[in-house]
This record gives sequence, C-alpha cells and structure tokens, in this order.
Amino acid sequence: MGSVRVAAIIPARMASSRFPGKPLLNIRGLPMVEHVRRRAVLCKNFSEVVVATCDREIAAAVESYGGKVIMTSKSHAAASDRVAEAVNYLDCSHVVNVQGDEALVLPDDLQRIVQAIQSERTESAWNATASIESVEELEDKSIVKCVVSRSGRVLFCSRDFHYLPLKNGSFEPVRKILGILAYSCEFLRTYLRLPRTPLECIEQIDQSRIIEHDITLHGVEFSGGYLGINEPREVPLVEKYLLEDPRQQSVLEQILYKKS
Repeated sequence: MGSVRVAAIIPARMASSRFPGKPLLNIRGLPMVEHVRRRAVLCKNFSEVVVATCDREIAAAVESYGGKVIMTSKSHAAASDRVAEAVNYLDCSHVVNVQGDEALVLPDDLQRIVQAIQSERTESAWNATASIESVEELEDKSIVKCVVSRSGRVLFCSRDFHYLPLKNGSFEPVRKILGILAYSCEFLRTYLRLPRTPLECIEQIDQSRIIEHDITLHGVEFSGGYLGINEPREVPLVEKYLLEDPRQQSVLEQILYKKS
C-alpha cells in the first residue's frame, strides 16, 4: 500500500430527528459545526478538513468562515453514507468521520485515531471509544455503548445496556462509542454497497452495519469521553465543560480567535 493520506470529513444536516437544526446551534458566538471544524483543523495530521452536507444553510455558514464544503445527496440514511459520497471529491487514502455534533472533541485525541490508521494501514475501519464513568452514562440512551474484545475489536453496539459495574468499579468491557469513525477509502466504496442491517435500522447506529457484515471495527481509546450534542438537554452540559474544564478552555480560546 502507498503513503497514508488522511482527510477529515464532518457530516452535518439540519433534519436531525432528536434536535432539528443543531449544526447551526450558537455556541459562544459560533455555529456548532464550525466549532467541530476548527477543532479538526487544529489536528495537524489531516491533509484537509471539509464539511459534507445536503443543506445550503450549513454550507453558507461554514463558507462564511472560510471552510470547505462538499454538497451531498439528501437521500443518505446514515452519516457514513454521506461521508462515502464526499470522499470521492478528495485526494486521500483514509478518512476520519468527525460527527458534526462532537463539539468537545480534542485535537490531540483526533491525532490518536490518525496514528492508529498509520500503524494499521491495511485495516478497514476504526472507532473512537472511551471509558464509561457512571451508571447514569451507562443508562443514558443518547450515548451509544459498545462491547470491546481483549484485542480492542468492537463486537457489538447499542444505546440500551443493562450491565452492572464489576467489583472494582469498572464497566469494562463495555465502553462509550464516540462520534469519531475512520475508514480506508477502499472500504468506503464497499460500505456504500452494503445493505442496511437489522440492528442498524433499529437503533440508527452506523457501526452496526460494519459489525453485522463481519468487518473488523477497531476501537481507538481516547483520553476522555466528552459528550456530543444529540438532544437540547445536553447543550448546558457542553457549556459547563467549556466553562470549567481546563483542556476545553484552552481549545476554545484557540478556535474563537481562529479566522479560518
């Protein structure tokens, strides 16, 4: 295989079932999707960073800040399908799908998934994971959870787990799935042809299509499991992190003063 060239694609659409219009949610004076884009730009390992959308409102907002946009079909059932279309317009060997609601993703963590790609370049797919920190997180159906094997392979994903912590207080091998997926471009061409699977359709989890088709999905452990914004109730929690978490404060300062 030739050199590894990793692009970041941020899929975003206005028609979210749980929080319509959330990509343009104003957070500290910037649309949420622009927060995500600027955080990805701060990770210097990407060959380029683009937003993939079917909505002109999102495109106009991103372009007003100097960001690059790829317009995609409105018919995509999942974010991974949107990424698979967008990658056809990029010069890369691999792509990292940074979900447009991951407003707290850290550039250093994005570097971890790029490094995993570089060390396992012949593999097909990777997904960021993080430790579950409480029973409340385990029971929160807006958070996707997964079971991870000893070798780090993601075996199963679901929003609904009935699982008690072990005696040492750990929830392992159950972990949080984060909205950061990576794939080889070669695999993405295959992904588009794969039929949607039963578990994917039931819970609207992109990863299930990969797992149910017997394709290895490698877990990549991130330093923390900052929440994404899936529902309106999570907005004040994200604002609290931005106000109180030192790492988030540092990144926020960088992106608020970034011009493009």
